[in-house]
Formats: sequence, C-alpha cells, structure tokens
Amino acid sequence: MAVMDVQNDWYASAFKPEMADMTWAENTGREVDRLVRMLRPKGSERILDLACGNGRHALELTRRGFDVVGVELAGPLVEVAREDAAKEGLEVTYVQADLREMDFADEFDIVLNLNDGAIGYFETEEENHRTFAAVARALKPGGRQLMQLPNVLYAEAHLPQRTWLEGSSSIELLEHKWNKKNRSLYGSMHLVRFGDTLDPEDKIVFRQRLYSLEELDTILRSVDMRLSNAFRGNGKARQPDDSQYEVFVEGQKTA
Repeated sequence: MAVMDVQNDWYASAFKPEMADMTWAENTGREVDRLVRMLRPKGSERILDLACGNGRHALELTRRGFDVVGVELAGPLVEVAREDAAKEGLEVTYVQADLREMDFADEFDIVLNLNDGAIGYFETEEENHRTFAAVARALKPGGRQLMQLPNVLYAEAHLPQRTWLEGSSSIELLEHKWNKKNRSLYGSMHLVRFGDTLDPEDKIVFRQRLYSLEELDTILRSVDMRLSNAFRGNGKARQPDDSQYEVFVEGQKTA
C-alpha cells in the first residue's frame, strides 16, 4: 500500500473542537484511573499535561485534587478547555503554545503525554527530540514523565491495517500503514456519528515517528532522564510485545 501524503504541520489544525465527543473521550475517567495505577502519585504533585486537546484529562485530574497545567497548540481547543473548567468552577491553567517552545523549568513533578502527547509528530528527528528536551527542562529533579504511544513492535508485525473504535454515539474508522524506512506510522481517521453519512474527505491524515524502548532510553539519557518502566494498557508493568497496539513508558529525570 502506498504511503499517505501528509502535510508537515498536520497536527496544527487536525483536531477540531467539535471532535470533543469522539469515542476516546468516553474513557477519560478510566484513563486517569490507569495512569494513577501506573504512577501511584501521592496527590500533591504538580502535573503538566502536554498536547492536552480539549483538556479532558487535565480537568479530570483537577477534579481529583491535583494542580494541573495543560498545554495545547490549537487555540480553539484551549477555548473549549477553559470553558469546560469554568462551567464546573474549577481552576485549571491552560496555555496555548507549541510544546517545543515552553519555558517551564524545574516546575513539575509529573509530565503527561497521553494519547501520543505530540511525541513523534514533528517534521524531523531534531524537532521531535526537542519535545523530550522540553519535558526534561519542565520536570523537577526526580520528576516523572508518562508517555502513551503506539507500539513499534505491533506496527512492524501487523500493519497495514484497517479497524474501528465504537462508542455510544459514534464510530471511529482507522487506517494505519507502516513506513520502515523512516520508522513512521501513517494513518487516517474518520469520525462518523450514528445517523450521519460518511464523508470520505472529512478525515484526519497523520504521521507519527515511533520509537522502540531502546531508542527512547537513548533519547531520554541525552536529556538527563532515563527510561524507568514500561506498562501494558491494563496498568501492569511489563515489557511490550507485538500483540499490543500501544505501550506506556515512564521516564524519570536524573539531574
């Protein structure tokens, strides 16, 4: 199968406010439960949620008593996030910014890159590595990062693939292809609400550089961090294999 044409800055405008009810949004509470099982925070940690979208995880963490800052590139999504927090009378700080340009320094106990968190989204290896440098800079010494990423072992073994995710009011149609030359996942995503007609042109076309655990450990060490753990989707610590679509990776700042 031919690799899809993807514009370089696809991530800047791909996700729209009206997509807040996508199938994945229904799992927000369970997803936060899972990250709590993985990281076992005490409750006093200051958390940075990167590429936070419409702020659903940041808002849920705030409900649970955490001090959270969300960073998102898309202005319309930041507006939705702020409105949702205001409706509940909760104080969540949302910042519109390119995460590569953040100026946080030694401020956070935990950094989250959930549902990719923009890791591997950028145009070159150098630009993607800037994400890790920004995370390391934002963390306090000993602070931790949790990344939720597509599993490169699964991509190598099973792609190309067409599949779907079904929610209570919509279905998400996915097509994934693997380019072994640049070690990148290419894909398209259609959201179809029940009762609507599929518009073939109404889709997100994306590209993401995927990393093995060995690659991630090398990158993390280059920014004074280390890879400290890997988890399965059930929250249990275990090395990934090619049967699982995604992997959760914990890094820790060492200096």
